[in-house]
Amino acid sequence: MDARKRLILKEIVDHYIRTGKAVSSQTILEKYGLSVSSATIRNEMKYLEKHGYITKSWSSSGRIPTAKGYRFFVDWLLELSELARKEQHAILEAYGFQRQRLDELLKQTAFLLASLTGHLGFVLAPRLDQTEFESVTLVKLTPDHALAVIISNLGIIESRVIPTTLPQEQLEKIAALLNRTLRGQQLGLICEQLQASPAEGWADPVTQDACLILQQLLPPHVSKQQVYTEGLLHLLQTVFTWDEAIEEARKLLTLLEDESRFIQAIRQARSASGELTTVIGEEHTVRELRPYSLISLHYGYDGVLGVLGPVRMDYSKVVSTTQYIGNRLRAILTVSKSAALQG
Repeated sequence: MDARKRLILKEIVDHYIRTGKAVSSQTILEKYGLSVSSATIRNEMKYLEKHGYITKSWSSSGRIPTAKGYRFFVDWLLELSELARKEQHAILEAYGFQRQRLDELLKQTAFLLASLTGHLGFVLAPRLDQTEFESVTLVKLTPDHALAVIISNLGIIESRVIPTTLPQEQLEKIAALLNRTLRGQQLGLICEQLQASPAEGWADPVTQDACLILQQLLPPHVSKQQVYTEGLLHLLQTVFTWDEAIEEARKLLTLLEDESRFIQAIRQARSASGELTTVIGEEHTVRELRPYSLISLHYGYDGVLGVLGPVRMDYSKVVSTTQYIGNRLRAILTVSKSAALQG
């Protein structure tokens, strides 16, 4: 496609995204000041329509972009997008500098994606079974309970009050034993070892108590990835009328509740190279997602984040927001890992 056709297609997609109105050759000539005649623009639009980039609107004589046209536009944006400084600052402030629980960090990331784009933000968590044990802290709270916090190389992954009558001195011995023997091991392997070697019958009481506490503290489904979502209402309000939204909400909620199918759709969209990827409308293999576009980015540790929005959305803003937040999250997790290695 030559430069003039690319420019006209870009203007058609951009105009339709901003206004929701079909575009005529006269509109392009008047609004964008191209130094060619209306007849030339019409001929170029005929070419674009013939090759599947635009199609005739049912409600007017103008043209609107197809999925193929959106795809061209998004691929072009990937080379140019940059998030506004104001929004960069808002993201930095939201993350702050305090060490957070991993699940809280990922929930906050999904919320940021949703609030800044006005669509549905999602974050597929890292696989905890592939993260490494860093340390455990045990603090006596009451005669019958203690606070237990487990930290991996990606940050705090579990903190809970556990039932135990052991004194603080014994809890400190247990924490020291676990930190000395397990640091650097993958959580998945630790879980397998616990299942293969139950604590009952062990001669060393400290080791036995340590094993029992660790069994209480490790996440119950360490090998299962979790997905966090925010902004479903934003998405439905921008895509559908009120009557349509009720039925589409049912379909989408069913998909989101079936986490394995939604995760599969995210994984199918993910780029093997870790770069930002897009799936637009009919490109989806999952039928329930075909009214939407999905923009996603691999942020490391087998995790993925992104945005699910209408096919007609502000791709420039969504792409730049997703890239910036993905880079920030990757940096935060890298700092957590470095701190774990140095500590």
